[in-house]
Amino acid sequence: MRTLSKKQPRRIFLYIRPICPFTSSRAGCGNSESKDAELRPDMNIREYWADLHIHTLLSPCAELEMLPSLIVEVAQTAGLDIIGIADHNSCENAAAVIEAAKGSSVKVFPGIEVNSLEGIHLLCLFDTVDQAMKLQDRVYEKLIRLDAASRYYKQQMVVDSSDEFIRYLEEPIALPTTMDINEAYDLVNELNGIIIPSHIDRHEMGLCGVLGMVPEVPDFIGVEISRNLTEEEARNRYPSIGNRAIFRDSDAHWLGAIGERRTALHLAHRTVEEIKLACRRVDGRRVGDA
Repeated sequence: MRTLSKKQPRRIFLYIRPICPFTSSRAGCGNSESKDAELRPDMNIREYWADLHIHTLLSPCAELEMLPSLIVEVAQTAGLDIIGIADHNSCENAAAVIEAAKGSSVKVFPGIEVNSLEGIHLLCLFDTVDQAMKLQDRVYEKLIRLDAASRYYKQQMVVDSSDEFIRYLEEPIALPTTMDINEAYDLVNELNGIIIPSHIDRHEMGLCGVLGMVPEVPDFIGVEISRNLTEEEARNRYPSIGNRAIFRDSDAHWLGAIGERRTALHLAHRTVEEIKLACRRVDGRRVGDA
């Protein structure tokens, strides 16, 4: 069982900064909005590399090394422009990652990976922590509370932007909720977020693995595939994807996984609304290289 307290020594993780294959040099610093400021009047759309599905050590299945400052450091080194922080059924550490990213080149979207009533994982992302917290409040109301789940809470750590331990989260976030996919879809859209079914091809907790297809209702505008499939393979295996956007994210639970899978987003600005427009291919915006 993982334990961590203020009195215990911090674990130190060392890694060699590689030359990122997606950039011409080692990742640099600067304000997270600097790339948005580079837009030229004659070219409003630019390409951003995104990994929208990253867990922190709040998720009981994630490694202790998934600390805010290290997540940002590795994301920047990997040449990522955008990351999404989505722990299971909670966003308690999202604000810390956003704070840790200040002054860096990385834009952070706060979010939650909701475990629905059907046992399907749903990646929910927002522009602000306040929006994500409103979803979290509803998710906490829908958590299934079993005595057996209490053994996980000391593996669920809330930390600050300096990676210092604050408290254990006692909510049973490792369990499914009683929130079905339709309710989650409606709520996220009411909050002006984006909802993307996670790793749809996985037999467990994947939309197509559980339901056998991407349903017409709710009308998801994008889906995420696991590392086991290419976009072409996914579209051939699951024709119900139709013309929906396909996201490739790492679902990182350890530092080395961050950026291993990534998606090219062609946007005017790094906002959730822009990603939604890209899913619909509005005015040159798009998801992916094609």
